[in-house]
Amino acid sequence: MRIEQLTFTRFIAALGIVIFHFGKGVFPFDHGVLFILINHFNVAVSYFFCLSGFVMVVAYSNGDKQINTKNYYINRVAKIYPVYILALALMLFSLKDINYLQLAAEALLLHTVIPPYVLSYNLPDWSLSVELFFYLLFPLIYNRVYLGSSLKKTALWVIGFWVISQVACFIVFNITGPVPAYYDKILFYGPLTHLNEFLMGNLFGFIYLQWHKKGYFKNDLALSVCFMLLMVGCLLLPLLKSTGFQPVANFHNGLLAILFGPFILLLALNNGYISRFLSMRLFVYLGEISYCVYILQYPVFSILNRVIKFQNQAVNLYLITAVLLVCSMMVYQLVELPGKQLLKKVLKP
Repeated sequence: MRIEQLTFTRFIAALGIVIFHFGKGVFPFDHGVLFILINHFNVAVSYFFCLSGFVMVVAYSNGDKQINTKNYYINRVAKIYPVYILALALMLFSLKDINYLQLAAEALLLHTVIPPYVLSYNLPDWSLSVELFFYLLFPLIYNRVYLGSSLKKTALWVIGFWVISQVACFIVFNITGPVPAYYDKILFYGPLTHLNEFLMGNLFGFIYLQWHKKGYFKNDLALSVCFMLLMVGCLLLPLLKSTGFQPVANFHNGLLAILFGPFILLLALNNGYISRFLSMRLFVYLGEISYCVYILQYPVFSILNRVIKFQNQAVNLYLITAVLLVCSMMVYQLVELPGKQLLKKVLKP
């Protein structure tokens, strides 16, 4: 089951992360509400994890049938790997020194479980390594836990896990004194610290499957209220910082999952003006190329900044972002789609 109105939100998240990496201080992201949002837009990766968890449940739930683990793994690898390996190969053009062990770990999407290599050559691809961990777990959790649990039981243990993970994250982040090497990288980019986001997406996926049949929350009001609450949550971090409260790791590691989940749910249920607008073909297509936008951002910016470097930061951002979008469209059509089909044929003899 594909829910078109969700697709464009992936593009917004991906583009926001591009601006977070390369557009801070550029108009109109240099003041006001946009300044606050963009400076904390790395939280969009948390949204990706929640959305991924939601989509996995909606796409693979089929009554009491178990997920075919082998086919599931093949489908997920075929989806992400062709563009992933292309982006990594392109990134090598802007590098002088290469650690081949690190490169091998990154090529195999294992770098987030090897602390020295967590933030590797193509920096944003740490999240794909984390996603691989989720993909490995999902059919096991689904077949052995979700199928034997009611929605109420699933909600209790998922929310309980989320609460425990947030408390633990806050305590660990605020430890004073000596800490182990790579402590911050493990905390911010390790798969276990982000698992709560994926599981929260799973939970709201199961809620969607029940509520969709009953026709709940189809109008725009509930979705609009939820979106406003989400914006308040995203703007809350600077206020909390000013009081001395420092939930920095929590914002990066799932604190907003408790808002992302309901937002994804209500947008999926919606059949009002908002969903019809977001389901326009152009917006759906932009959502479809969002993975390419996200994973190609560093290679494209790195290569073009070696060739041309405008003194005007705004021109640099907008011109290279335009090139990134064109490249993403081309790679989507020429690499992602055919690469996915080719890998499926090779891996499914």
